[in-house]
Amino acid sequence: MTLKNTDFDVQAGDRVELFLDGESTTWRVVGITEERGEAGGAYVTTKGLAKALVQPQWSNTLRIATDRHDEPTREAVATAVNKTLTDAGVEVKSAESVGKQEAATGGHLDPILVILLATALPLGVIGLIGLASTMGANILDRTREFGVMHAIGARPKAVRRIAVAEGVFIAVASCLLAIIPALAATAAVGALLGDLFFAAPLPFRISWLAIGIWTALVVLGAILATDAAATRASRLTVREALAYL
Repeated sequence: MTLKNTDFDVQAGDRVELFLDGESTTWRVVGITEERGEAGGAYVTTKGLAKALVQPQWSNTLRIATDRHDEPTREAVATAVNKTLTDAGVEVKSAESVGKQEAATGGHLDPILVILLATALPLGVIGLIGLASTMGANILDRTREFGVMHAIGARPKAVRRIAVAEGVFIAVASCLLAIIPALAATAAVGALLGDLFFAAPLPFRISWLAIGIWTALVVLGAILATDAAATRASRLTVREALAYL
């Protein structure tokens, strides 16, 4: 059976009731498959279907599992089966591999991914601008504090590192707070788009590499965003600090 027409509490080994030509029939579930872009359905044996319909054995779909799962092997098998069935007088409407279906699915998702990235990048830039503004105001409010640090012998590089470290800490804290909502939003969007376009939720996998890349970009952006404020703090003189009220 396919996931589209299956309740989530149905498991392999359960028995389900299906109506064929208005007649109630009972079937045992041996497995559940998730198919993208396909309507709900059930795969049964030709003997079982013939017995339920009281008709000769027939089939409208042939699925073949290959020993090797590379795309050239799949294409070769599909071509060979297509030729064999055609030569035997069997009409073949289409013969395609799982790889082709996945490529078609990826082609449909690419524009959506581009749109999401085009939305996320400006939001990230706006966040960095906000961080730069916040750090600038923070440095201004702590003018006397940095002046005292200079007075007791703090070197400009040390003061600059402190200011940059504060910006990086804020960026890392924001990443940690954003991970869980981001994962939840990703799962929700994947389920929505999958049900809308492919009749099944999209597979949800956490990419630790992507999380690491985004975190690194955020930290790098935080360093660049706080650089101006940190430089201003490191160049602050004791006289300027005392003159600030």
